[in-house]
Amino acid sequence: MTFHIFRGTETFDGAGVKLKRIFGSPANYNITDPFLLLDYFGSDRPEDYISGFPWHPHRGIQTITYVMKGRVEHEDSLGNRGVIRSGEIQWMNAGSGIFHQEMPIGDKNSKELWGFQLWINLPSVNKMSKPSYRSISALNVKMVENESVKARVISGNLEKYGESILVSDSGIAYFDIEMKSESIKIKNRRGYTSLLIPINGEVYYNNIMLDNLNVLAIGPQEFDFEILSKGKSRFLFISGKRINEEVAWYGPIVMNNWSEIEQSLLDLKNGNFVRDKSPIFVE
Repeated sequence: MTFHIFRGTETFDGAGVKLKRIFGSPANYNITDPFLLLDYFGSDRPEDYISGFPWHPHRGIQTITYVMKGRVEHEDSLGNRGVIRSGEIQWMNAGSGIFHQEMPIGDKNSKELWGFQLWINLPSVNKMSKPSYRSISALNVKMVENESVKARVISGNLEKYGESILVSDSGIAYFDIEMKSESIKIKNRRGYTSLLIPINGEVYYNNIMLDNLNVLAIGPQEFDFEILSKGKSRFLFISGKRINEEVAWYGPIVMNNWSEIEQSLLDLKNGNFVRDKSPIFVE
């Protein structure tokens, strides 16, 4: 049984957005594989986020942006544009190359903005795949509720398996979970990395209280692990199959070796970064 706790650091990104980078460096990727980076953005001060993330490239990764409160305007080189609102998700597969921008505008009344952005590595066979875009409205997020939890299912399937909660999807599992009981057991799958991110309340693992917005990374063995809660608590649970490939990481571009990074930078210089400009929308 292996686990690691990431406590994150306050930083600035984009054109000056204040955020907490919970993890995100090549040195830690052997622990978090297939997850590259997790950022939390949260403030009721527009000056902390209004400068946003102007046009920038991505290649070789997927990003999932989960806006829990507020609004984020977005646009990309495939022609997608719109607003991510409270409770909504943007899932982008950068594949062979995409440019996009994300400009937070906060909540209309309170000016609050908070949520998470997760970067997911793509296996080498999909690094140069056709880019695609998926928008998940709050109305289309499945709710699962039983005696133990109330969960918003962003991706994957959440089921009961004996006394444990079984994550039975073969791809990325992403759940926003509210605890209704004092403890639950979750089954970690062999060859997978699971992340648990407390949002509020007291959440414990192995008698260790996990501070809010820290990350517990577990894997890759198969076992049931128990989460304890004192009072009401809420956390994100994310799980994905490890890729176990070499990573070459240069800012927003993640490939398998440095020759591919060099080619990507040459593509940027020569205007060939976006290989396929026809959009794919995934329902």
